Amino acid sequence: MNLKISHPTKFLFGKVDLPASKSISNRLLIIQQLCDQSFEIINKSTAKDTELLSAILASDRNVVDAEDAGTTFRFLTAFYSTQEGEKILTGSPRMKERPIKVLVDALRELGADISYMDQEGYPPIAIRGKQLKGGEIKIDGSISSQYISALLLIAPRLELGLTVTLKGKIASKPYIQMTLELMKRMGISYLWKDNVITVPSQKYKPLSVIVEPDWSAASYFFQMAALASSSELTLNGLNKESIQGDSIISSLFEQFGVKVSYLKKGIKLRKEIPDNPYQQFDYDFSDCPDLAQTFAPLVAQQGLPSIFSGIKSLKIKETDRVEALKNEIAKFGIDLLPFDEESFELKAQEFHPSTEPIETYKDHRMAMAFAGLALKQDEIIIKDAEVVKKSFPDFWNALDKIGFKVEEV
Repeated sequence: MNLKISHPTKFLFGKVDLPASKSISNRLLIIQQLCDQSFEIINKSTAKDTELLSAILASDRNVVDAEDAGTTFRFLTAFYSTQEGEKILTGSPRMKERPIKVLVDALRELGADISYMDQEGYPPIAIRGKQLKGGEIKIDGSISSQYISALLLIAPRLELGLTVTLKGKIASKPYIQMTLELMKRMGISYLWKDNVITVPSQKYKPLSVIVEPDWSAASYFFQMAALASSSELTLNGLNKESIQGDSIISSLFEQFGVKVSYLKKGIKLRKEIPDNPYQQFDYDFSDCPDLAQTFAPLVAQQGLPSIFSGIKSLKIKETDRVEALKNEIAKFGIDLLPFDEESFELKAQEFHPSTEPIETYKDHRMAMAFAGLALKQDEIIIKDAEVVKKSFPDFWNALDKIGFKVEEV
């Protein structure tokens, strides 16, 4: 499905119902399985990834297809290693290109029985689950926080608990903090000192949890508020005391002219002239790599010179996101130049409206990140627009409610 997106007035007004956080929901689903008693997950995400994980955990199939869901694949790799029985864990063609070796090696150190069924270090894998003793391991923290979260979630149920020493620069640290905070809410004690996390053997407590709306999804409306001629948007459900690292956007967008007001049940975004607008946008996305795609089209449109660093993990996501951004931003006359595996530069060049459709590369964030550019030209066409189902199934309806015209072409 290809969609043509336009906005007749370029003025944004209205309210947006954001999806529940799939990151929080997916962690809670694993905790629910590891808890001796059931508990309720209130406002669980309806994103495709969460629905998939929920269905898999409710099934007794021996062959499990995680499709293109990276969190699902990694969490299940650790979870199945602790459960009696045999599982074959596979995924989409892209998933079979995404490395799993660091996590498998760590689990093997804990006694897990995992073997590769095709290419060494990559899915699919065969897991023969059993009770794991636990103990001490070291793991590279610079590749994916999902590996570390997967290990931490099972840590309380290991006979000896788990001590994890993180090596190198830690990628997406707030996602590890999110995992530990959710575990804490479910009765788990831990110690994180320097680069060592210790989780003793203990039991999860069955407590009902309300899932927050997704700040990553909110970032696209912050971007639109910055791009619009005028904006007054209410994003329902968000609050200042979030456990999501992507809530950093409330401060990052100030210099783009987006003023945030906190309400009783959400936040309001207003477009204002910033006191101190960015002259150059240099930012380290190590703690929030999913936001890089939100900012790249905005920075390109505004002609700001910029350096995006801390983006190493983008190359092993749903697609090579750096290459995807480079290809699509070039359609507007802007050069994206990779420095190295961890950074790229956007040149200060004039933005030229483009009639070329935006390729999404089977990546939900590519579709949502470029949709807002309809506020700076007559229209924009998003190819394979249904990819948003992965995290925000109602995204296009949400745009319709704030004045966008969304048409299938």
